[in-house]
Amino acid sequence: MLIVGGGPAGAAAAIRLAKAGRPVTVIERSAGPTDKVCGDFLSAEAIESLRGLGLDLAALDPAPIRRLRLVHRRAVAETKLPFPACGLSRRVMDEALLGVASASGAVIERGHAVRSVRADRGGLLVRTEAADDREADTVFLATGKHDLRDLPRPGRAAGSVGMKMYLRLSAAQDAALGDAIELILFPGGYAGLQHVDGGRAVLCLTIVRDRLKEAGTQWPGLLRRLQANCPHLADRLADAVPLLERPLAIAGTPYGFLYRPAPDAPAGLFRLGDQACVIPSLTGDGVSIALHSGCLAAETWLARGNDAGAYHRRLRQDLLWQMRLASALQTACVRPSVQAPLVALCRGWTGLPRLAARWTRLSGRCQTEIVA
Repeated sequence: MLIVGGGPAGAAAAIRLAKAGRPVTVIERSAGPTDKVCGDFLSAEAIESLRGLGLDLAALDPAPIRRLRLVHRRAVAETKLPFPACGLSRRVMDEALLGVASASGAVIERGHAVRSVRADRGGLLVRTEAADDREADTVFLATGKHDLRDLPRPGRAAGSVGMKMYLRLSAAQDAALGDAIELILFPGGYAGLQHVDGGRAVLCLTIVRDRLKEAGTQWPGLLRRLQANCPHLADRLADAVPLLERPLAIAGTPYGFLYRPAPDAPAGLFRLGDQACVIPSLTGDGVSIALHSGCLAAETWLARGNDAGAYHRRLRQDLLWQMRLASALQTACVRPSVQAPLVALCRGWTGLPRLAARWTRLSGRCQTEIVA
């Protein structure tokens, strides 16, 4: 059995399968620890899942996040989060999860990028960049936001562009950010600013392609434009020190994508994480969904073998309502005409963002038991 991708979804599946005594190999493209464009927010559901997989989260120095600030220009609406959360970089979390998978008995192969997965003689043929062919009856596809050539997700051409930068804020602004995650709205997109491990801050942003073209595709120019539009963000980033040479970036993220099994889908191919569902990043529930999909796929395989259809139907059932609400929320948040009234409404009704946060979470009823 092969798992393509060693992020949260792939690692979760590997841990579950290895602990059940099944031989499993994870093929991970990165040769060592690496940063990912994806956000570093862990919701209560993600925290619970990580602990259930055997990860000692406290040992990784996550930053506690207790409050949410919704920002437009200088207007700020603040409220307490309705659940515990924390900030942890993907570099740290992913390596820790792969460590648990390895200790559980999974084989981890690093530095191998998979180029294609296709049906072949009743099974699946996996080809790496070194033209190394692997045959498998079962493949868990967990490549995150990176598509394989022969297994694309629809909607990439019209997708958003995501960028990410780690920062060392000034002492005053570091203290002012505190234990909050700030969701900053600007025309055509939004940014999230929060603390992560190591006392660092991370700025992640999503912007629609047309707005990015207007602002210019280079990071310094885009950042200047965002700070001019949002004085609050300009204050936060005053004297901030970037910790990466250049921002991480990825284009064509198909927010709102939820996989529907096709009649001709290869047997034994399980899509995990962002290959199955891409929830709008402003919900902060991407890691939770990735972990859930990995655990659910593993439990489905243990109970029903290669019945990938049963897994995909169950995952779609678990996520459909959440995805619809999250997509509607993102559509509203990126519209310039909605942004200022939305923040004003949330300032007057602080319970509204808490309700939105609850409604766009992976439901507590979504466990990994498999129904026949």
